[in-house]
Amino acid sequence: MKKIITVSLVALATTTGFLLNNQSAQAHRRYYHYRPDFIRPLNYCYPITEWLIDEDPAYHPQAYADGYRQGKNSAKKGQAYKSRTAGGEFGRGFDDGYYGREFAGQKQIVPNVVKPYTTRQCGYF
Repeated sequence: MKKIITVSLVALATTTGFLLNNQSAQAHRRYYHYRPDFIRPLNYCYPITEWLIDEDPAYHPQAYADGYRQGKNSAKKGQAYKSRTAGGEFGRGFDDGYYGREFAGQKQIVPNVVKPYTTRQCGYF
């Protein structure tokens, strides 16, 4: 009688194990090239900091020298005087070169201004 109960319990345990740990077999996975309507992408946005570099063309380290050279060349070619829109050191150098004044050199250097601003970046997950 003890052997029958033992064998029955072992048979019951193995049968239950096979039934519960059963995994379905797949020959090949199917890849769909379309997105079903019931799957919606999650749009996630987060803030990021970007940097804007404000470069002033009239005040770069060689602005006066560039303006002086261009003014001198413009006068040599006989072109009519036309004031420069960049202004600043470049305009001052252009005027000095055009009118044949002595090279005075750069008086003022304004460094580039780096300004941070916050924007957001979004992605679909």
